[in-house]
Amino acid sequence: MKLSPDMSAYPLCSYVLAGYLSKSRRDELNFPHRPGIFDLYEQLFQSALRTLGLTKEARRGKQGFNFDSGDPANLESSVAVLRAVNALQLEGFLNIVLLKPPQDEPGADIACERNGQKVCVEVKAITKQSKGLPESFFEVQLYQKILESLPKARKQLEATAIRLPATVKIFACVLNWFAQSIYLVQDNYQSIVNKLERDQECKYLTGVEGVLFVTAMGQQYFFLNECGHRLLEQS
Repeated sequence: MKLSPDMSAYPLCSYVLAGYLSKSRRDELNFPHRPGIFDLYEQLFQSALRTLGLTKEARRGKQGFNFDSGDPANLESSVAVLRAVNALQLEGFLNIVLLKPPQDEPGADIACERNGQKVCVEVKAITKQSKGLPESFFEVQLYQKILESLPKARKQLEATAIRLPATVKIFACVLNWFAQSIYLVQDNYQSIVNKLERDQECKYLTGVEGVLFVTAMGQQYFFLNECGHRLLEQS
């Protein structure tokens, strides 16, 4: 995979992605051969840097801008954090910052605020490389995939909420599966959250006040429990 012939039109892509693309030249999942792909990345980087108040140089070492490994899954996970940053900004959150937890300790990806409440957010990407359960409905595939990441995400959120401290914890799922992003609608995402809340044995969403979905097509669906509504929707 080579950079676009004229990367002067994409200064952030050239700066941020050069190391990644030099190591991963055949990543056609994240960089398919179609017009406009670098425009999308450029817009993402511009928006995220603006929201975070960072220059492109200051992004080095930041958790959400670590692309140089050449690992496609790592790229998707890092890009997912930036997409979550932009989604939170659209949902009215302020003072959004990337977090770097203490070494060898769990921690969430993002801290932000809304209506005076401190919020922490853990982002999990459902990557293009991963697969859903064969011959299952799209909603079931997504639900099962979320179950794989929620236990760890809850521990990360709990640890960060104590350290900040934060009153609201949000699990953000960035969905990179194309078919699910096309066919699932708000009712499907609501159904998934309802199932997670109803589970009395594993209590998947215990201690989590909100769930944010961001799809491959750019839609976002944000769900809050009663506590989350009370804290974040107060006037």
